[in-house]
Amino acid sequence: MKNKLLIVVLALLVGLSAYSQMKVKPIISSHNFDSKSELWESIGNGILNYQADVMYIYGKLYVTSLMPDSAAHKLPTLTEAYLYPLYNQFKKNSGEIIPGYSGDVFLILNFTTQPVQIYKHLASEMRPFSEMLSSKAEGNEHQGKIRILIKDKNQLNQINGIKSSFLGLVGSLSDMEKNVDSGQMPLIEIDFSKITSWKGTGNIPFEDFVKIKDLVTKIHAQNKKISFTNCPNNKTVADIIKTSKADFINSQEATQMAGYFEGTK
Repeated sequence: MKNKLLIVVLALLVGLSAYSQMKVKPIISSHNFDSKSELWESIGNGILNYQADVMYIYGKLYVTSLMPDSAAHKLPTLTEAYLYPLYNQFKKNSGEIIPGYSGDVFLILNFTTQPVQIYKHLASEMRPFSEMLSSKAEGNEHQGKIRILIKDKNQLNQINGIKSSFLGLVGSLSDMEKNVDSGQMPLIEIDFSKITSWKGTGNIPFEDFVKIKDLVTKIHAQNKKISFTNCPNNKTVADIIKTSKADFINSQEATQMAGYFEGTK
């Protein structure tokens, strides 16, 4: 009886793992969330990676790229829209964002202004959630689930010039040959429109698809992940992402794109 029960439990766990892996979509959502419910809805659609604009306003970090017109604004804070709901998932699922998903989750932040001030406040706000943060700074490495990245090298240099930070960097096409440690630069972002003039109608030219596959192979060889931005949002692009084995498409229409990846890992 005990053996049968053990077999049933193992089968359920394997099934849950396979289901979770299958649900995760290769998408970075670049739409600024207004509330924690948007992030939970995103997770329900298999979207686990995010990009958000962050601004320091009167002692708090808000999710916005523009200064609000009034002090009575209703903008969400970074903690409300992203950090708390991610931590809720992390605790609820015993250290995972989705049960059975073993990969890191990227939270890419665009610091609009005052990068040092934003980082100082971010470091303070992250303290209650530090166990879920994967970081590597000053030789110390902590393995969590969330990697916080920024795209602006100059901003990161400003921050690290004061104190080595837990932030990682999103690289660009020009970083491919620089062999930056993947612990500091785990992701390379490529502008799709710089690789091909194809606009999403019909089939992509074969030589352009070969370029994409070659980029994916080279970046994976450096133990980094690759994301394409400025892509058309359609099923053909989803097929290109899958077939080329690219890791992500960065999209403001993430929920729509998720539908094109249904039934795939």
